[in-house]
Amino acid sequence: MNPSIKFILILLVSLEITFVLDYRVNLLVAGCALIYLLLSKLSWRRCLLLIFLPVIPMLGAWTSFNTFSSPGIAWVMVTRILSYIYLGAAFSFTTDIDLWLDSLEQNFHLPTVFIYGLRGALSFVPRVKQEIKTIRVAALMRGVKIAPYSPQLFFKSILISLRWSERLSTAMISHGFTENAPRTHFKEISIKKSDIFIAGILILLMQFSLLFF
Repeated sequence: MNPSIKFILILLVSLEITFVLDYRVNLLVAGCALIYLLLSKLSWRRCLLLIFLPVIPMLGAWTSFNTFSSPGIAWVMVTRILSYIYLGAAFSFTTDIDLWLDSLEQNFHLPTVFIYGLRGALSFVPRVKQEIKTIRVAALMRGVKIAPYSPQLFFKSILISLRWSERLSTAMISHGFTENAPRTHFKEISIKKSDIFIAGILILLMQFSLLFF
């Protein structure tokens, strides 16, 4: 399925269950998302993450709403959290971020500057992690221990990121990048009729479940 259509579908379902006070609908949505995830052949680490990630927020919601509201509302909130986590995983665990950004640019015509800004930010993440390790090791060689939460560490990381962003901007301009200019794409991303059909069927099934429940 086209990643942008998948994102819109998950966003609409998430917004809809926000206003539904029926735990059965939440369980249905969570179950469908879980089946999709299992069919996607996730790694064992991500499967364990799906098992343990919802535990703490679900326990917190159950304790809070069961104490200050009612068991019925507590069940709704607990299952809603489970649905949100599995819906988010259904997108983030099964979607190529680069493909999604390409789709947003080509199919929904988001500004190219915005898309390339996101690409640059995502590409900086592993480099920032490595740079933080380098800064801490360099400090240890001088006999200074920098804690992971130290403002000094964050300040240096921000300065390095700003320098990288300036270099990236200069490199893009030197390679002929022009804002709002027409561009060709090496890989064309299209929205197929089957994508819209599947998304429409799933939305209709969601409405039927609301009627029956």
